[in-house]
Amino acid sequence: MKRFMSNNQNEVLERVAELSGRGSEFVLATIVSSSKGSPRKSGSKMIIFPDGSIEFTIGGGNLEEMTIQKSMKAIKSGENASFEVEFTEDKSGMACGGKAEIFLEVFKAKDMVAIFGAGHIGMALSRILDILGIPYIVADDRREFADKKRFPNACQVKAVSYEKAVKELGIGKNHYCVIVTHGHKGDKKVLRDLLTTESEYLGMIGSDKKVNAVLNEIKKEGVSLTQTRIYAPVGLDIGGDTPEEIALSIAAEILKIKYKRTGRSYKDMRPRR
Repeated sequence: MKRFMSNNQNEVLERVAELSGRGSEFVLATIVSSSKGSPRKSGSKMIIFPDGSIEFTIGGGNLEEMTIQKSMKAIKSGENASFEVEFTEDKSGMACGGKAEIFLEVFKAKDMVAIFGAGHIGMALSRILDILGIPYIVADDRREFADKKRFPNACQVKAVSYEKAVKELGIGKNHYCVIVTHGHKGDKKVLRDLLTTESEYLGMIGSDKKVNAVLNEIKKEGVSLTQTRIYAPVGLDIGGDTPEEIALSIAAEILKIKYKRTGRSYKDMRPRR
């Protein structure tokens, strides 16, 4: 259980912004009112994740446990909630006196694209995603490429080694992952780590030869490959070889998977008369 005990408001809000930027699912619990005897004062906040783990605190003990349980229910329902606690032995198991009202704000997981590689194709893909209104995050191990100025609309841009990129970005089931690093070693490191996540779309750039080489190397390391979620070479067969054309084929494939469609031409789907 990762836990930050500090309750500095700026630290909490910075963490909320970071998690929201990743598209993470969580609850922000806030004490909106409290009387004398409450373990924490009004404004105290705590973050609760779907697995029950927390960051920061609103007072510990039964109050915290009650908040965790109610937060997990709120995540399942997808709706904000509030509740009141009286600090008496019979009502909460806490005999400190007073009461508090807790507001639970649900942050739902957002579908977004994770781009590993901030080169020509990564940048072209980001522009298409901007047009489509699809949020995205970007990681590259070259600081001059992983620059927010190059990706002004990205939710997050990380200059990080590819050994740490997947963990740093907090990749989950709601991420569509696109691997377009500047070399086959980077591709392999990212794909290997992505296979430990729940992401259902792992797209990797490369020729058939390069893709097979990367997959074989990963197999030799004893990593099990779930081929159904590995889309490599990435993209739909629509032709073109410029960064923009390749990016368009990748975006089209993501939409195909997202909406569970065939990717066929509408003409071929028209009923024959």
